[in-house]
Amino acid sequence: MMLVLLIGCFVVLRPFIAAILWAIILTFSTWRLHERLERALGGRTTLSAAIMTLLVMAVLIGPLAALGVGLSENVVRLFEAVHAVMERGLPPLPDWLAGLPLVGDRLQEVWGALARGEADLRTVLQPQMGEIRDLVVAAAGGLLSGTSLIAISVFIAFFFYRDGRAAVHRLRNVMGRLAGPRARQSLDVAGDTINGVVQGVLGTALVQAIAAALGYRIAGVPGAFLLGFITFFLTLVPMGPAIIWVPVVVWLFNKGDTGMGLFILVWVGIVVGSLDNILRPILVGRSANLPFIVIFLGIVGGLIALGLIGLFLGPVLLAVAYRLVREWSGGTEQAGAVSPQEGSGTARSAPIG
Repeated sequence: MMLVLLIGCFVVLRPFIAAILWAIILTFSTWRLHERLERALGGRTTLSAAIMTLLVMAVLIGPLAALGVGLSENVVRLFEAVHAVMERGLPPLPDWLAGLPLVGDRLQEVWGALARGEADLRTVLQPQMGEIRDLVVAAAGGLLSGTSLIAISVFIAFFFYRDGRAAVHRLRNVMGRLAGPRARQSLDVAGDTINGVVQGVLGTALVQAIAAALGYRIAGVPGAFLLGFITFFLTLVPMGPAIIWVPVVVWLFNKGDTGMGLFILVWVGIVVGSLDNILRPILVGRSANLPFIVIFLGIVGGLIALGLIGLFLGPVLLAVAYRLVREWSGGTEQAGAVSPQEGSGTARSAPIG
């Protein structure tokens, strides 16, 4: 009977599993702020939960809505710029690039080959413009879907803010009865890992946003720091910053500024875009006090297997498994693992700690 009940609950809640997981992550990562606000309001938990919900909604949904409006206004301009590049041809390679030692001659040769083959390039690209439009529409649909998911998650987060303590108290009791002290320790490891992932993700996003903004500023792109601010949020989505830098590169090529277009392509598209694969696991590993390889495999594998939510679930699952394997194998606790007594303390300030 209990199994049938659990299966029925899963079927009913299945459409909301992603939203519930995001609500848990949002609530947990902002719990300390909720506690401070609750104390400032004299212990009025419901009011504090409502204010936190509005704040999270403004921070998350506001930039996404602004991005959607900006994309809808500039898609036509982007296609016009692409058509202009195809019609007028590639601009000449700047002399300073052609004069670079070792690579300058090769760059000039490759660029010249591209310029000489532009007629064929237009023939190939022209029929694909319809497919590109379809991709843009699909991306806009994905943005709308993601915004809807966040809105539902924020709504659920209100109840976690309000009733989180009681819910986690029951969860810890149930887990303790099922698996003993090891289950509670696993919850502590999961809590520390979630905090580490949040700090690592936000820290990496900040570094990428600053680096991208500086690149846009050097290239003379209008609104460079606004683009950097939007990049901060787009770095949370795989290939998200390309929504910004690809149109910027096309715009620079269209105005004849080939050198700066190539600079943005290399700096933002390759260098800044690669930072998350290197910097994020390092920051998460330091924050969660876990080995780099565990965090790296958790982040990359989680993203590949589960999408964006895997960015959080992957490291949490591997961290808990890593801790259990160490205990079962009889290993002693060292700096590479997190213990309830030596944890960061952040998790215990949140509801599951």
